[in-house]
Amino acid sequence: MSNHINNDVFEGIEFEEHPGSVENHDVTVYSLSTCAFCKKAVTYLDSLDVSFRVLELDTIPKERKRDIKRYLKERFEDLPVFPILIVDDKECLSGFAEDAWRKKVQD
Repeated sequence: MSNHINNDVFEGIEFEEHPGSVENHDVTVYSLSTCAFCKKAVTYLDSLDVSFRVLELDTIPKERKRDIKRYLKERFEDLPVFPILIVDDKECLSGFAEDAWRKKVQD
């Protein structure tokens, strides 16, 4: 599990695990259950057979969602658009773009 997820702000939060054969990076996606781009991003990572985890922020209590969003903004600076891709607890991409996401998870 990546370092940022070990932060207390995530205590008791369940991430949805997506196992895959490509495990060269620690990958986390933050999404919204109603977001078409988020669903497309998750489907795309599944199609690449990448191992990753997902947290749909709109499915958790509002206070926890607010705390997690605040933490992510502080940790990774600017996060204006969902979905959010975190790779190896170092790199963050905001919004879904196939080429950019593929490069981050397959390099």
